[in-house]
Amino acid sequence: MDHWYLVSSLPHLRFGDKSPMSAEAFRAACVGWVADDELAVIDAALENCEPVLTGCAAAWWNGEVQLRDAIVRVRAKNRGTDASRFIQPHDGFSVTIEKMVTDAFTRPDPLEQEMEIDRARWSLVDELAVAAPFSFTAILAFAVKVRIAERWTGMDEDEGKAKVEKLILAATTENPETGTEL
Repeated sequence: MDHWYLVSSLPHLRFGDKSPMSAEAFRAACVGWVADDELAVIDAALENCEPVLTGCAAAWWNGEVQLRDAIVRVRAKNRGTDASRFIQPHDGFSVTIEKMVTDAFTRPDPLEQEMEIDRARWSLVDELAVAAPFSFTAILAFAVKVRIAERWTGMDEDEGKAKVEKLILAATTENPETGTEL
C-alpha cells in the first residue's frame, strides 16, 4: 500500500542537518495513516531496536545487524580480541556495508568514525526506499533518518567532555575489582 499523503507531507531531511521534525511529531503524524503493525515498526526504528521481521523491516534490520557485526569485527581486530561471541545472526550479506564500516574506521577521530557509520545507515535506508518512494519503506527510512538526526542534534561538545572527564576520574580513582579508591 502506498502512503502518498503521509510521505508527501514529510519534510526533507539531509544528513548532518537538524531534523525539522522530532521523532514524537513524526510518530504522531503517522497515527491514522499507517497500520498498527507498521506503527510498531516505526517505533522500533525510532528506538533502534528489532522490529517484527517482515518485508522492508526485515531488510532494514538485517542491514543494521550486519553493520553492527562489521563494527564489532573491526573493533575486535583493533584490540586483538575475538569477535565471534558478539556477532549476531542476520539474513543476507552486503559487501557495501562491510566496506562502509571499514572506510569509517580509517578516520582518525572517533567522532568522525561515528559520523561515517551513521552516514552509512542513512545511505542504506535511502537505498531501501528509492524503489518505492511512497511506500511504507520510505516511511521507515524517514524514521531511521529522524533518529539519526536527533542523535547528532543532541550532542553537545562541552557535555561530552564533562562525561569523559567524569569517566576518567572514576577510572583513575577507583579500583574496579573492589570498588575502593586507589
